[in-house]
Amino acid sequence: MPVYYCSIPVAKLDDPKRRQIASDITRIHCEKTGAPPEFAHVLFADAADGASVVGSIRAGRSASLRAEMAGAMTEAVAKTLAVEPALVRVQLLEVPAAWVMEGGAVMPEPGDEAEWLARHGTA
Repeated sequence: MPVYYCSIPVAKLDDPKRRQIASDITRIHCEKTGAPPEFAHVLFADAADGASVVGSIRAGRSASLRAEMAGAMTEAVAKTLAVEPALVRVQLLEVPAAWVMEGGAVMPEPGDEAEWLARHGTA
């Protein structure tokens, strides 16, 4: 957790671009939320056209923070794909931490990551 699903036409997505997008999404998520990078998962699927990112993130983040994250991810994906940001759609969906497990343990609430990692180690 979080899980980001990137739907991008395979013709626009070589391995370096895939790595760059995954790195950018992970970096942005961690910088904005304080969550450790071990929690982030970025998956890719082929799409007929366009570019979209749907992220399932732990609930409890403010609307303004989610908007900042979505905006930064939109810009990063657009830059990597060399397209206008208006052609990239990013949607963040909130999921209660108690609904998600990482490494066999229920995820912590936002802000409780350090204690969780101390008890469970990294994912």
